[in-house]
Amino acid sequence: MLVTALVTPWQEQGATPDLELFTRLVSFSLEHGSGQVLVAGTTGEGGALDESERVALLDAALECADPSRVMFSIGGGRPADVLARGRAALARGVHDLLLADAPYSGASSSALREHWHAPVARALPDARLWPYAVPGRTGTELLPDDLARLAEDCPNVVGVKDASGRLARMTRVRELCGDGFTILCGDDLLLRDALMDPNVRANGGCTVSSNLAPSAVRALVDAGLAGEALRAREMHDALTPLFSMVGVTADEEVIVRDESLRVPQRSRNPVPVKAALALLGVMDADCRAPLGPLGAAGMAVVRDKLRLAHRRDERALAPLALAFECALDVVLPPPAAPELAAGAS
Repeated sequence: MLVTALVTPWQEQGATPDLELFTRLVSFSLEHGSGQVLVAGTTGEGGALDESERVALLDAALECADPSRVMFSIGGGRPADVLARGRAALARGVHDLLLADAPYSGASSSALREHWHAPVARALPDARLWPYAVPGRTGTELLPDDLARLAEDCPNVVGVKDASGRLARMTRVRELCGDGFTILCGDDLLLRDALMDPNVRANGGCTVSSNLAPSAVRALVDAGLAGEALRAREMHDALTPLFSMVGVTADEEVIVRDESLRVPQRSRNPVPVKAALALLGVMDADCRAPLGPLGAAGMAVVRDKLRLAHRRDERALAPLALAFECALDVVLPPPAAPELAAGAS
């Protein structure tokens, strides 16, 4: 199972979602290997969307996708808003709903289970609810033990998107929740290990890099599920430059009292993947505040990662280039200087 956590393209530097381009991104992803697309998640800047924009993106996805192939993030905020989003999705036939641990609350694991996830699951009995474990973003965590109790109490909690970055956590989830519970690895760099580890046995992934190369990521998932260790390793190695693009750190210039300082700036998804899509000519790199664009050094890192991925497997980015009629010049090696070319002849 591969779910692509879709980016949200913007018009006019973040003024409104570009629904036409978003629809094209949905179609591309589903036609090239994704089983589902995730709308308005972290990568889709869900926290920066108002309620009408969330629904507009959902409706745009449903213009070209069966509801069974759409997962909708019902986000954070007030429980009443979360439930309203869930009901809007269910009314449109979308049953797979992603619910992150309540951000910024500092809630304990049992409090998250009793006062956040369980009330939503019970209020939306027709939903297939997916808790989203991403403590690095939310600052809180529904622990595997409470997740298992939640699934026991609420049978419509069918799986988890685990972006904790810890295989040990996924192992504990599998041990407590059993083989009937679906684990989607939410860390691109851990995808192969989560699929191949006999103690985890992940069922697939919800990835950022599949915005760029869904067919290649799907091939990795298929190899992992089939137990083809060598092929899975080869695919992982080829895709590692794209996987590592989820977060980019680069030293950028900051002027303080007329002095130029080099300061490490860390940018997390969707900033780097949007930068990659912009370099390839698919869309603008705009993100909504508080996210900002990569600096020059960060853009150079993204360009180098694209080039390395293309060098390792020229097929990975080819479907994107064909679908969006964009050139791969940016990922090709720069032309040799004239004097070097002359000397080589």
